[in-house]
Amino acid sequence: MSESVDRKLHRAVGLSDLAALLAAGFSFPNEQIAQALSDGRFLADWRASMIDACGEESEGDADLASHCAEAFAGVEQGPLRREYSRLFLAPGVDVLVWPYESPFVHRMMGAEGDPSLFRTRIAMDVERRMAESGVTTVDLRREPVDSIFHELEFLAHLHACVAEAVRVEDAAAEAEWRDRLDSFARNHFLKWCPRFMSEVRSLSQLAAYRALSDMGKRYMCELAAEVGLEASLALEGAGDETVPPRTS
Repeated sequence: MSESVDRKLHRAVGLSDLAALLAAGFSFPNEQIAQALSDGRFLADWRASMIDACGEESEGDADLASHCAEAFAGVEQGPLRREYSRLFLAPGVDVLVWPYESPFVHRMMGAEGDPSLFRTRIAMDVERRMAESGVTTVDLRREPVDSIFHELEFLAHLHACVAEAVRVEDAAAEAEWRDRLDSFARNHFLKWCPRFMSEVRSLSQLAAYRALSDMGKRYMCELAAEVGLEASLALEGAGDETVPPRTS
């Protein structure tokens, strides 16, 4: 395997692992994730994945890791669950930050009426893209498919498929998976998640979630680079036409 192919493979694997870690971090906290945050395993995996993705740990990434280590130190499941519920699970329309793309965009655009959670145009398009990529969605009656963690899990899958195509040196498959990644990032994830992370950052009363939102923005910088967008464009252009769409 040539050096350039090896670097592409490590980058795709690293990006997949970053997205998977964030999916776990933004899921309802269980004891395993609380322990991994507290004992440093989550952050150690993040740093290793970032090195895979970027080839080295930059000074900025080291500073982010130091900041996150302080935020995660000693965190417990109880406070994580209480803050998660306060941010994302309030009854009715009183949710501080919607963790689902459809209602988040509904509020972001200033639309009238109560937002829908299931079978919206956005959710159905997310489900279609997942199905076309071989991802089976489960529990759709209880959890909308366009949740922050489902979308991150899907991105992890797309990065992993790119990695496998690179590993077997299948240029046509690599191009197809990169197209899928590009289209989903531009038409969904980067349309709302930059602002989602900003709202979590500003509204969370728990340092751990502020740190996770910073990690989310860091991943989005790499995702933007992967699909050929300026990082500032991706992070500041959420919700408007500054993120050029892909129609596939």
